[in-house]
Amino acid sequence: MIRFTAVLFLLWAGLLLGVSFVATPVKFMANGLSMPVALEIGRVTFHLFNKIEWMFCFLIILLTIWVRPSWKIRVCGWIIFSLLAFETFCLMPELDVRANNVIAGENAEPGLLHWLYIVCELSKLSLLLIGGWVFLAQEKQSQTE
Repeated sequence: MIRFTAVLFLLWAGLLLGVSFVATPVKFMANGLSMPVALEIGRVTFHLFNKIEWMFCFLIILLTIWVRPSWKIRVCGWIIFSLLAFETFCLMPELDVRANNVIAGENAEPGLLHWLYIVCELSKLSLLLIGGWVFLAQEKQSQTE
C-alpha cells in the first residue's frame, strides 16, 4: 500500500506538471488560437483537472489514514488539501470571471490572481514530489527491515 500511495503522489505531480506547466503555456503560444478560444479551452481543462485532483486528494487522504505515515507527510497532505481547496473555492471562481470578461471582449492583463494560482501550483507540485519520495523511501526502509 505504501508503494501505491507513492505512485498516486507522483502520478498527480506528473499530471499537474503536464497540465499546468506544459499544456497551458503552449496553448497561448499557438498563433492560430485566439485569446478567447484559448481561455475557454483553459477554463474547461482546469475545471476537469480540478475534479481529477480532488479524486487524487481523497484517495491519498484515505490511504494515508490507512498507511499511517509520519506526521511530516500528514502535514504535507493537509497542506496540499488546503492549497487545492483555496484554488477551487477562492481562485478559480475569480479567474473564471476574468476569463468570461476577456471572452466577452474586454481587455485584461494577467494579475495577482494568476501569480497566486501559479504559486499554489508550484507549491502543490513540490509537496507532491516530496510526498512521493518520502513514501518510496519509507517502502524501501520497510523492505530492509
